[in-house]
Amino acid sequence: MRSIIIGACMTAAALLAACGGSGDSTAPTQQPGTVVTSATVRATPSIQFTPATVNLAVGGTITFAFESVQHNVYFDGAPAGAPDNITAPSSSVSVTRTFSAKGRYAYNCHLHPGMSGVVVVQ
Repeated sequence: MRSIIIGACMTAAALLAACGGSGDSTAPTQQPGTVVTSATVRATPSIQFTPATVNLAVGGTITFAFESVQHNVYFDGAPAGAPDNITAPSSSVSVTRTFSAKGRYAYNCHLHPGMSGVVVVQ
């Protein structure tokens, strides 16, 4: 009986470790519905913006942290009041933009089709 319990505990521990996620404790997160005054969006070597969506207060800032692979940021089709695009291919730098008007600001990387994100200013 004791060996069955020990085996079950070992199996449970292995399953919990496997479900632990990426192990990246620095990954930015935002609770759904939470509105922040500033946030960092990472442009990663895995060709994604993370987090993909940020809920931001009017007048808030987003810092785009470009990692080791070059990216850019274009607010194509964005509403009036969109911040300036970040047109230069950038890596290993951070660039901050301020969002002064309510709206939904979709953005993308022109270097990597399909790499996109959204800032919702409330």
